[in-house]
Formats: sequence, C-alpha cells, structure tokens
Amino acid sequence: MNKHSTTMASLLRGFPRFEFQSIVNEYSGDKKIRTLSTYHMLTAMLYGQITSAFGMREIVKTLEANRHKLYHSGLSEVKRSTLSDALEKRHQQIFERAFYCTLDKAHQLSGRTRRKFHNPLKIIDATTIDLCLKRFDWAKFRRSKGAMKIHLCYDADCYLPDQVRLSSGEVHDVRMLNSFHLEEGEIGVLDRGYLDFNRLHSIHLRGAYFVTRIKKNTKFQILEQRQVPVGGAVRSDCLIRLGNSKAYPEVLRLVEYYDAEYERTYLFLTNNLEFSAQQIADIYKERWQIELFFKWLKQNLKIKTFWGTSRNAVFIQIWVALILYLLLWMLKAMHGFQTTLQKLLQVLKTIPFDRRPMEELLSPRKTSPPLDLNYSLWGSFK
Repeated sequence: MNKHSTTMASLLRGFPRFEFQSIVNEYSGDKKIRTLSTYHMLTAMLYGQITSAFGMREIVKTLEANRHKLYHSGLSEVKRSTLSDALEKRHQQIFERAFYCTLDKAHQLSGRTRRKFHNPLKIIDATTIDLCLKRFDWAKFRRSKGAMKIHLCYDADCYLPDQVRLSSGEVHDVRMLNSFHLEEGEIGVLDRGYLDFNRLHSIHLRGAYFVTRIKKNTKFQILEQRQVPVGGAVRSDCLIRLGNSKAYPEVLRLVEYYDAEYERTYLFLTNNLEFSAQQIADIYKERWQIELFFKWLKQNLKIKTFWGTSRNAVFIQIWVALILYLLLWMLKAMHGFQTTLQKLLQVLKTIPFDRRPMEELLSPRKTSPPLDLNYSLWGSFK
C-alpha cells in the first residue's frame, strides 16, 4: 500500500477513505468514469481550497506543475473540462455524507470534551453568502439579488459544526429549525429570528432546552417572581405563561439581564427552570462562538466565490470546505499541535508537497545565541 509522506498527505490521513468509497458506490458516483474518480475530484478540490485557487484553471495548472510530487500526496492531475463536468454531474449528497462520516471520526477524537456547562451546548444560526442572480439563477433571495444560506448547528463544547443544511437565500432561518435535532438534555442557543413557539415547543417535548431572546410584542402573564441579587447584572427572574397558550402551553422562564459594558438590557427566554439566571445569560453569550466560526470560514476558505454556477457545484464546494475544516481540526487533535487552525492552513498553503513532518514545520525555530559584542572571531576587543 502506498505510504504518503507530504504535508498534504498528512492532512488526508484523517479522511475516512473506505467509508467514502462505500458512499460513492451507493450513488454510482464512479460509474462509467474513466479518468477522474470521485475521490481524486475531492482531493483536487481540497487542494483548491487550501491554496485559495481563483478558478479551476489555477487548480489544474498548479497540479500539472507539481506532477512529480502528486503521487506521494494522494493527488492526481486533472483536466479543467473533466473537473467542470464532475462539478455539474457528481451528486452533492456524496460530499454531504462524506462530511458527516468525517465528522463521526472527529467526534471519536474529541472523546470526552470538557463541557462549558453541565449539559451539551449547541448553537443554531445561519449565514448568508451573496451571489449574482444572473449567474446563479437558482439562488433567489430578493427581486434583483441572489444568495445562498448555510444553516448550522454548532457544537460549542468541541468547536465542530454538528449539523449543516444548505439552501437558497429565500428560505427563512426559522423554517430550518425543525431539521435540527437536539437530543434530550442538550441546550440549544437560538437567535431571536428563531422565535417560533410551535417549533420551540417541539424542542421542549424532546426533552431538550433552549435559550433565546423574546420579542417586544410578545404577550405573556407573570406567574411567579423569583428573588435576584440586589445590584447585580440580573434584574429580574420570573416564570411566565404566554398569552397564546395554544402555541406553547408550558411554563416558560424570562430573565432580564443588564450588560454594563454595552449598557444594554436583554430579555432571555428559556424552558430551563433549574439553572441560575446568571448561567442563562452566560449560555446565551456563547452564541458569539458561531459568529466567529462563520467569520473564520469566510476569511480562510473558498466559500464566497465559486468554481461552478449550478446549485450542485456550489453545494459541493461548500461541503468540501467544511470537510477541510474537519481535517484541519483532526490534524491538530491527532498531533496535539498548540497552534491555531489558521496557522495550520497557512503551512499547508505554502508548502503542500513538502516532505518534512508537520511537527518540524510548526515547531518554533531555534534562535541563535545573542552576539557577544566583547568577543570577535579574532579574539577579545579588550
């Protein structure tokens, strides 16, 4: 069996090759394919993501220029027409399922991650990627504007995208809430845009918790006022029942919290009646983690400009970008690198075909001892 030794090969060791080939066979992804297998298509796109290739021609030409190094990196040469045709015809669900297979492997490495709170914490939100409606006619968003959305359930304990849904820009965030499954005991942190009490009640019936913000026009009745520390950030903590009890017949909890740093008052709504009011506020503050994740994706991976214009091509590119994030995360976890994912990506981008081990590339350089000004090559100055 071929043993790879380059930095690109070190990244690909974390990919579940056997499971991926089973998925490809299930979808007949390699049926009647002569030159570019689905796996080599994936590796070529991963290479394009790592190098931030402007287009498919750049991927093809740089791979061709390094043809003698591809074998030991698990890559192969591709033709632009072949890659373009593959983006149009290979089913994007192959890459979606490949993402979840890679995610399962990442979860095995995460083990028993130390939780920030007593219960597992999941953050649900979406980000919009603007597209040109004339070129991406399937991505309807506004009358004269196109866009697509990445809907995400983010595991805030181990910093992994737990569940992902892709859609056109016209799909409202709240419509995707039922597609995310929260297990019993898990805490879902939601933005105010997900405030739909029928959907929130379904989360409650599954035994999960949610923390969100209430809208100003929401009508409710106060059932019980709980005691709060005098002069603290928590101004009030009460049990309420909605005015329209048919949508959510259970008792809810409303926490009023004052943020002295930004001089703003927040009203947090939750079905958890046991956590302290301060914990409820701290849980909602963790929602900022998913915003940082979206920012990292857009700044470091190729998900704002695309190599194809069809829905299938765009979705494949998004799934490959998310797979690359998981591979970087696993590379860091397996080797115990004390560095950021951004630095890992920078190393791979600079020398993807280098044969040195990753530990050597990421270790701090040994600096020379300071020059002794009192001594020269010919002896002492004194």
